[in-house]
Amino acid sequence: MNPAHARVLVVDDIDENRDILVRRLRRLGVVHIEQAVNGREALEAIAAREFDLVLLDIMMPEVDGFEVLRQLSEAGKLTDLPVIVISALNDMDPVVRCIEMGAEDFVLKPFNATLLRARILATLEKKMLRDSMRQELQRKQIELNDARALQLALVPPNYRGSHHGRDIAIDIVLEPAKEVGGDLVDYFSIGDDMLVMLIGDVSGKGAAAGLMMARTQALFRGLLSRPDVLEVFGQPERAAGMVHSILSRGNDSCMFVTMLLATLELRSGKLSYVRAGHVEPFLIRADGAIGRLASSGGLPFGLMDEDFRYESATVQLETNDQLLVVTDGVTEATAPGEAMFGDDRVTDLLVAHTGTSLLPTLVGAVREFEGGQAAFDDLAAIHLRFEAPDRPR
Repeated sequence: MNPAHARVLVVDDIDENRDILVRRLRRLGVVHIEQAVNGREALEAIAAREFDLVLLDIMMPEVDGFEVLRQLSEAGKLTDLPVIVISALNDMDPVVRCIEMGAEDFVLKPFNATLLRARILATLEKKMLRDSMRQELQRKQIELNDARALQLALVPPNYRGSHHGRDIAIDIVLEPAKEVGGDLVDYFSIGDDMLVMLIGDVSGKGAAAGLMMARTQALFRGLLSRPDVLEVFGQPERAAGMVHSILSRGNDSCMFVTMLLATLELRSGKLSYVRAGHVEPFLIRADGAIGRLASSGGLPFGLMDEDFRYESATVQLETNDQLLVVTDGVTEATAPGEAMFGDDRVTDLLVAHTGTSLLPTLVGAVREFEGGQAAFDDLAAIHLRFEAPDRPR
């Protein structure tokens, strides 16, 4: 920090001491100097204006240096405001006490000019570095918050529609554990007779995972421009292979994406899906029976050779059936005792749940299970209901 830009507060009840400190500061190039004759005036000045350094005497009338440090500490100001304690005491215990209370450094009276200069300049330098780091962190936080908003904007809204005598309802939730995350959830229709759903989980967390997530989602969306799009998604193993092929090229970081890609023929109710290393989806039949779509279509995208061929499986959805697909942010959510939420708790919740607001109930159960801990992993889920038109909502 250029001393000419620094604002320094000198606090001492003795005029001569303040005069010496002010003259020393001016020799260092400090021009913005204020003075206080006791701790009360010092606290008032600090409350009214910003300072880069406080030179604080310990022994003063009305409010001493200990009380000033105590109040500054309680107000959380000592993280941003360095204080150098000025002491005429021979006993080091009070000085040690001040350092323990949050003072940056100390200088003993009578002042040694060289030592005073070194400690003032070093403290101002550290203040500058801390301010610079804080500003950089604030800038990055703003960027991450913007990235989070953009990522969440990629999530489509919940869907309600009627097709071929059935009502289709799709609910979605995505909650990154950090500002940005690696889970993705999406759906889109192709013509009037095909609905595509995908949910994925990128290895790792943070910005890199978020970029991989956005790239993966963009690759699937990019397939919609192909003239043979119905054939590509009608055989979801083809779409899976195309996206995997691109993600695996030059994948030096070895990042990968678990994925559930499902295509629903709206007229017939046939669901074709590829499960690439993803959590097994839950199938809730109209009679309440709960099963899992356990067929494996291959390993996660990006792990294998780019020519790896995926396989699809099919299941028939009937009226009033439901499909729930989650990421491992649900099943591997951890309680304070390190137990995991697990598949069985999801199944129990499905058995007990009534009504249509499944995802808020599921997320609430996971957060309660975590016991107030910060989420360790991103969480995403998609819930499909394949209903009769007269089914109450």
